[in-house]
Amino acid sequence: MSDNLIYNKEINMKNMLIFTVPTMVRMVFISMYSIVDGIVISNFAGSLGLSAINIVYPVLNVCMALAFMLAAGSNAIIGKKLGEGKPEEANSFMTLTVIINVAAIIVLTVLFMMWDEEIYMMLGSDEELLPYCVEYGSIIVLGGPIWVMQVLFQSYLVTADRPRMGLWLSVGSGVVNIVLDLLLVGVFDMGLTGAAIASVSGMIIGGLVPLTVFCNKKSLIHFEKPVWDGKDFIKSLGNGSSEMVSNLASAVTTTLFNLQMMELVGEKGVAAISAILYLQFIFVAIFFGFTSGIAPVVSYNYGAGNKENIRKAFLISMKIVIIFSFAMFGLAEISDKMLVWIFASKDAVLSELMIYGFRIIAISILFTGVNVFASGFFTALNNGRVSALISVLRTFVLEAGALLLLPKIMGIDGVWLALPVAEIIAVIVAAAMLIKYRKIYGY
Repeated sequence: MSDNLIYNKEINMKNMLIFTVPTMVRMVFISMYSIVDGIVISNFAGSLGLSAINIVYPVLNVCMALAFMLAAGSNAIIGKKLGEGKPEEANSFMTLTVIINVAAIIVLTVLFMMWDEEIYMMLGSDEELLPYCVEYGSIIVLGGPIWVMQVLFQSYLVTADRPRMGLWLSVGSGVVNIVLDLLLVGVFDMGLTGAAIASVSGMIIGGLVPLTVFCNKKSLIHFEKPVWDGKDFIKSLGNGSSEMVSNLASAVTTTLFNLQMMELVGEKGVAAISAILYLQFIFVAIFFGFTSGIAPVVSYNYGAGNKENIRKAFLISMKIVIIFSFAMFGLAEISDKMLVWIFASKDAVLSELMIYGFRIIAISILFTGVNVFASGFFTALNNGRVSALISVLRTFVLEAGALLLLPKIMGIDGVWLALPVAEIIAVIVAAAMLIKYRKIYGY
C-alpha cells in the first residue's frame, strides 16, 4: 500500500481536515442541489409544487434506506479488511454489495410505481396535490437505481482514498441539476416534470462516472468476482442499520411533519416545513460529510488494532464537530431572512411563517453534529448495535414522539420545537454511549 495514502499518514488535525474537507464540501453540495428543485419550483410553480415534492420525499427515503445502510455497513467491513491486509476480500465484498443493492432497489422502484397514488395519499397528499405528486414522483422514483449507485460509489471513493474525485463529481452533478432546473422549469415552463428530469440527470454523473475508478484494477478498491459471504453481509446490514433507520425514520417524520402542518395551517404549512427542512439539512450536511470522511480511517485502524490512532482520530473529530456546531448555528441565525427569501420571495405569508419556524428549528444544529458523529463512529468500529440505538432514538423515537405530543400541547410551536427537543435528548444518550465504550475501543 502506497505511503501517500491517508492510512499511512500521521493522525493529526491537518491531515484529518485535508482528508475530510472534500467529503464535507461534497455533502454540502449534495444538500444544496437536492433542494434546488424546491427553490425553483417554489418560485416558478408556487407552494403547491413545493408541498408535492415534500410528500414524494419519504418515498425517496425508503428507496435510499438500503443504499445508505449497505454503503456505511459495507464500508466499515471493507476498511477493516484493508487494515487486516486482505484487499482481495475487500474488493469482492464491495462488488457483491453493489450487485445486491441495485437489484433490490429495482424491485422497490417497480412496487412504488404500481401503487404511487395510494402511497402519496397515505403520505399526506390530498386530491389537489396528488397530480403534482404523481408528476414529480413518476420520474424521480425511476432514477432510484442510479441514485443508489451514486450513494454507494461516493462512499467507496472515500475508502479508495479518492475523496477529491467524489467532491468534483458532486459539483458536476450539482451544476447539471441547477442548470437544467433553471432551463427546463424557468425557461421552458416544464414544472415538476422538468425539475425531476434535472435531478435524475445530475444523479447520472455521480452514479456512472465512478465506474471508471472501480473498473480499474489499479485502484485501491475495485470490482472483483463477487463471492458470497453471508456472515460479512449480515454484519454489514447490522453495521449500517443506523443509516437505514435514519432514512426510514426520515420518511416517517417527514410524513408526520406534513400531516401536522396540513392540519394546523394547511398547504402553506406543508410548503413552509418543506423549505425549512431543506435549509436545516444544508447546515447539518457538513457533519454527515465529516463523519463519512473520517469513518474509513477509524475502520482501518480498528482492523489494524491501532487504538492510539483511534484515540487521536476521536479527540480531533470531537473538536472539529463542536467548533462547526457553533459556527453553523450562528450562520443559520444571522442568515435566516436571506435563506427564506430564496424560497418565498413572492409570498409574504409563507415567508413570515418560515422565518419564525427556522429560527426555532436551527437550535437543533447545536446538537446534531455530536449525534451524527457518535452514530457514524460506532458504525466505523463495526458496532452497529450502539450506532443504531443512537440513530433510532434521534431520528425516529424522540422526533416522532415529539411531533405527536408537542403540537397537542403547544400548537404549531410544538412542531417547530420537535426537532430541537429530540436532538437535545439524543445528545445525552450519545455522550453516555461514548463514555461507556471508551475503554473497550481505546479512545
